[in-house]
Amino acid sequence: METSDNVRTIYPLDKTKIFKHEEALELVPLLMHISAKTKRDLNVLNSQLGFFKTNSDKAIAIQEKINISLQAWSDKIRRLGAIPVSLCKVRIPGDEGHYLWEYPEKRLYMH
Repeated sequence: METSDNVRTIYPLDKTKIFKHEEALELVPLLMHISAKTKRDLNVLNSQLGFFKTNSDKAIAIQEKINISLQAWSDKIRRLGAIPVSLCKVRIPGDEGHYLWEYPEKRLYMH
């Protein structure tokens, strides 16, 4: 069975994908969706962390949820073929260099 090599492909974490400009642009809505959800989740968790900062057991549990959310975001970005730089900032390997995208931008920047 032959598969096409496009942005909907899930890549192993150790595989590097080189994107054409059009492919990188097609990736932006997915990056936007994944990052928006993660930002909302982290905002809620950070609010809870602030509220429970004096209760160390609850604060530790919330911090663990924050770490899990950050790791999940990073893994999803990597599986799309991109490289997480920092929270909601992504580098996309391109055939003429790297594209940079940062939430909530709708465009890419060449690096």
